[in-house]
Amino acid sequence: MEIEIRSGEVDLLEALRAYLQRRLRFRFDRHPELIRKVTVRLTEQHAAKLGGRKQCRITAELHPSGEIFVSETAMDLYQAIGGAIERLGSAIHGVRTRQRTVARGFESVRRNSGPQAVRKRSGRRNARDRRPLPERRGTTKSTLAES
Repeated sequence: MEIEIRSGEVDLLEALRAYLQRRLRFRFDRHPELIRKVTVRLTEQHAAKLGGRKQCRITAELHPSGEIFVSETAMDLYQAIGGAIERLGSAIHGVRTRQRTVARGFESVRRNSGPQAVRKRSGRRNARDRRPLPERRGTTKSTLAES
């Protein structure tokens, strides 16, 4: 996995560069066959209402083809980097899950699933299925109307 780090207006200290590389390697070295290249862009937003927030944008080129782009903004650059790496990890997990599903041929792991399966339900389903109430002994509708 090749890692490229670009910092526009942010001074990139050696400690920050080491932190970024360590986090990326720890998170993605388990699947070296999946990621070809990772490009990290660190910028600072100068808008008055944003208050000088830091942004980390990560682009990952996947093997054999494809690209994933994630972005995270935070007040601290370390938080932005950590959040972007976690988002990238979730996105890659989704890609791997879809690849496995396609390779499996969309087979279901459940038995008797689908519209043909009839499931028995317990309890009453709706008010129409209720049994009529038993009538009381000695009282009928006519005697109640006379009273």
